[in-house]
Amino acid sequence: LRQIDCTALYTGQGPSCQYNSTHTGNCYADCIPGLEDAEYCGCDGKGERCPSSPPHVRCCLGQCTAEIKLDLGFILDASSSIGRTDYELQRSFTKDLLRRVNVGPNKTHVAIINYSTGIETLSLLNQYYALDEKLNRVNAATYFALKTYTGDALREANRVFSSNNGLRPTEDGAPQVIFLITDGQSNGQLQPIPQAAILKQRGIHIFTVGVGNGVALNEVHAICTQPWSENYLPITNYAGLEQKLSQFMSKSCAEPISVIENSTVTGECAKDKYKYFKISIKVVGNKILITVKISNGKVKLFYSFNARNPKDPTDFEYSDDKPKTLTTFTSLIWATHSFNGIGARGFKPKQDIIRTNEDEVTLVVDKPSNDTEFVYVGVKGLDEQNMFLLAFDDCANDNVDCTTKSISSVIKFNLIGIIILVLISFLSRMLN
Repeated sequence: LRQIDCTALYTGQGPSCQYNSTHTGNCYADCIPGLEDAEYCGCDGKGERCPSSPPHVRCCLGQCTAEIKLDLGFILDASSSIGRTDYELQRSFTKDLLRRVNVGPNKTHVAIINYSTGIETLSLLNQYYALDEKLNRVNAATYFALKTYTGDALREANRVFSSNNGLRPTEDGAPQVIFLITDGQSNGQLQPIPQAAILKQRGIHIFTVGVGNGVALNEVHAICTQPWSENYLPITNYAGLEQKLSQFMSKSCAEPISVIENSTVTGECAKDKYKYFKISIKVVGNKILITVKISNGKVKLFYSFNARNPKDPTDFEYSDDKPKTLTTFTSLIWATHSFNGIGARGFKPKQDIIRTNEDEVTLVVDKPSNDTEFVYVGVKGLDEQNMFLLAFDDCANDNVDCTTKSISSVIKFNLIGIIILVLISFLSRMLN
């Protein structure tokens, strides 16, 4: 699809289905070989196979809503060119999205800015942590019906998205996202595109949502994070609102958290859920040390240089007659999810992995010889609740110990254990 220049791909949402006795869901395609990037597949609350569907199409409650943790901003255009009808649809869009993003003190924090000629800041990131409070703030927004000072609104967003007003540090693992809902027909003295560039340079991801039939595409395309084809939502009178919201949820669930080297971030995930991280490999040396310190639960670690969402290969299998390979027997050994030159999936224990104790595991990643910019890391939760610290260090630093230990002895021990169990079972049957 990419080779023939199709438009952006998004996860598919199928018909309604009965998840359990109390909840309905929708049919989604779970990930299978060939769809390793979770942006296009996967769901939260994986249920039974959907009727008359392939095995990987499951009845799902949603798309990792409970895992989402964002610093999220909304900028609403209350100018006269919008019109009252489309302004009310803006509010509906904002409230529908708020209900999906897990608003809460330790989850998604939300700032809301309403503007026309003047600026009405309805909520900062560190105010009104309850969902109902945020919905009430949206309802309190004023339709001014004056001019469109989008540049001023974006400058206000730069002030609101600050540590003084609740913006969390990178190590808290909350991606920073802003939705600007406008028709793009700005007419203030302060130009919006340079103001948006300031936000984007700070690492804040901007979506633009087009309102009405007269959207100034050049402006809204330039304001949003590039490529605009993935970050501009052309909603004419908000037709297809449900689809667009599902697309945003899909992207939010799968978007890796950007982390710089020589830093530490916190994370948490439920059982069989993932947190993804993207690390710049602008390192002095040729190795990166990744350390996971577990404060609660148990996790598995995967990495890749080309797949944005490295996952456990067992998540992609739906055959009832899975081959019993060595990787099945050694599944508790930390492993990497890697890809060969033609995109096939590989799964192998890594010799450069150190298992230190139950609360910490370290992984040394060799920097590839090509011009790869990032290494992507996936952390999978194994217990009901899992909390961890993830540290990234350049092995070229004098104070970083990247000494590796082979895990071949661990594999050997596992094989010996398996052989002993088989012999005991055989002897037991002989005696009986």
